[in-house]
Amino acid sequence: MYSGLVLSLFVSQILHLISAHPINDDNSIFIDNRDPTTPIDSEIYSNLYTYAHLIDISYCISEVNRIEEPFKCNLNCEKRFPNISLVYQFYFDDSVTGYIAKTTSNIFRYNETIAEDKKTIIVALRGTRSIFDTLTDLKVDMIPYSNTGTKLPLCGFDCKVHRGFHDYYTRTLSIIHPYIMEELNDCVEDDNYEIIILGHSLGGSIAYLLGLHYLDLGFDKLTLVTMGQPLLGNENFVSWGDKVLGSVNEAKHNEFKRKFLRVIHKNDVITTLPRDQNIFNRYSQFNNQIYLNCSETDTRPTINEVIDCYDGTNNQCIAKDFPFLMFERRNYLQIHINYFRQMGLCGILN
Repeated sequence: MYSGLVLSLFVSQILHLISAHPINDDNSIFIDNRDPTTPIDSEIYSNLYTYAHLIDISYCISEVNRIEEPFKCNLNCEKRFPNISLVYQFYFDDSVTGYIAKTTSNIFRYNETIAEDKKTIIVALRGTRSIFDTLTDLKVDMIPYSNTGTKLPLCGFDCKVHRGFHDYYTRTLSIIHPYIMEELNDCVEDDNYEIIILGHSLGGSIAYLLGLHYLDLGFDKLTLVTMGQPLLGNENFVSWGDKVLGSVNEAKHNEFKRKFLRVIHKNDVITTLPRDQNIFNRYSQFNNQIYLNCSETDTRPTINEVIDCYDGTNNQCIAKDFPFLMFERRNYLQIHINYFRQMGLCGILN
């Protein structure tokens, strides 16, 4: 009887260990010994300002305005990114809007030797200007998610995603895919490329699904960055996404082990929505958070205020901001657009 109790306790501890820590591809258990919050890498910190600028440029595209070739806009496009050229731009008044661009030059501000023939393809997406109305109008029901399984393991029958976001994704993919593939096909053979997919708000959700799609096609030199992205799917989908995108790894520039950075501003309620009361099919928080622990008006957080919170339930990050699903009196719109700059003003003030 005693030995049976000991065995039972042993098995219980093993099951707890397995459930608490992800399993690597070689079936070994990955035990994360990092602190609950980790300061961001200095190069990644610098990169985030560049990514935010590239995302914000997508707001220069509207019903009446466009980015001018080769890459000219009202946000200092030519001055800041003199060697980027526009490939394609698109506008939907009821969905995501964005552009595709390319360059063979270093887009970041620190010194680094990059081969002149390395090609960087940039896909930047914005959402609607009325994200709160969009989330209210869209139904929160989920639909099954399936990937091709070409290079990634299948997500499985229990993976589900937001119906409306998935509809936007399929519509966007059908339009931009030929342009992206044309740019990738002439550089993928020598493996000297990078595809950067960026998105803010609703555009972040579509960027995430696009990133999974191109990773599944085998384009593994991928950097996926979202800012202010809403929740997207259930726990099965989120756990699978975190695994294939390498969320357990520390973020390092140009290593591509961790391909996804989900940037969340303190008290940005959009990053906790939608909320479904169906206990059997709830939206799940990603275990991938680059948390901006600064005031709601601050557009230039210090490196010490940009921290890596790798657990969606980490009570030192977004989970602590809305512990009881209650909202305080805050300017949530201002918080939602303050990601290293004030997003979305290009088409309004100019």
